[in-house]
Amino acid sequence: MNHTIYTDTEKNAIRFSNFKKLEASCAFTGLGVKYVAAGEEIYYANGKKYKVKVGDYIIGNEFTKSLVQINSAEAVQGLCIDISSDIIAEVAEFHDVNGSELKEFLLSDQFFVNRYNVKNTSLGYSLHEINQKIKTGIFSNDLQHNELFYSLAESIITDQRFVFEHLSNLDFKKNVTNEEVFRAILQAKLLVDERITDNLSLEQMALETGISKYHFIRVFKAAFGISPYQYQKRKRLELAKTDLLSGEEILFTAIRYGFADTPTFSKAFKQQFGVTPGAVKKSNF
Repeated sequence: MNHTIYTDTEKNAIRFSNFKKLEASCAFTGLGVKYVAAGEEIYYANGKKYKVKVGDYIIGNEFTKSLVQINSAEAVQGLCIDISSDIIAEVAEFHDVNGSELKEFLLSDQFFVNRYNVKNTSLGYSLHEINQKIKTGIFSNDLQHNELFYSLAESIITDQRFVFEHLSNLDFKKNVTNEEVFRAILQAKLLVDERITDNLSLEQMALETGISKYHFIRVFKAAFGISPYQYQKRKRLELAKTDLLSGEEILFTAIRYGFADTPTFSKAFKQQFGVTPGAVKKSNF
């Protein structure tokens, strides 16, 4: 079952799907988002295979050649959202000084097709919220105008500008090599994000990319401007700060994010934010 929730003359659309078995070509209109709300869908996009599980989504554009497969004992639920090229172009040009370059990246065959998780992107919250509203039948009021699609476009462009800028930092001669390496280090970055309280070794991070440790460090730093270790440390400190503002104790927070003791944590925290953990707790900095 594929049910159209909304469509308009500008080629914006929202559809909800519910299948146990399916194999079909899958078109992306404008900039299209395929979000899995329950189960798992397999996409073959531009010759690559993506397992899109619950909470994941894939983005493509009109140049993306894609096939979707579903084979499940339980119903697999999905949300498909198409945002018109005009809206994407308008928002890209408004929000970025290099809007023409970003627009070209988003709407041409240069676009970087990839799988993402709702927990790690600006778009993720909106997809989860829309899906919940559709399930409860309270979504219609959001469609009285197309502000929703502008909002979704802004979230997508926030996420994709990150991809565009960091992909551009890689300097391999072949664009396909840039994309393969960047896709690999994005997966390694996702692994760090998802297991931030674990003591992931450099070997474990590099293994996710399938490249040597030395090469992994070099391309990660080229893309993101910091080393894998520095990224892991900064991410832990940012989460620790959020926990402290929520009332967590300093010692518990330090141990949770892998610091040996309070002094070590306090030193790293002050280096990152310019204040001590205690000052943050007292002042809600």
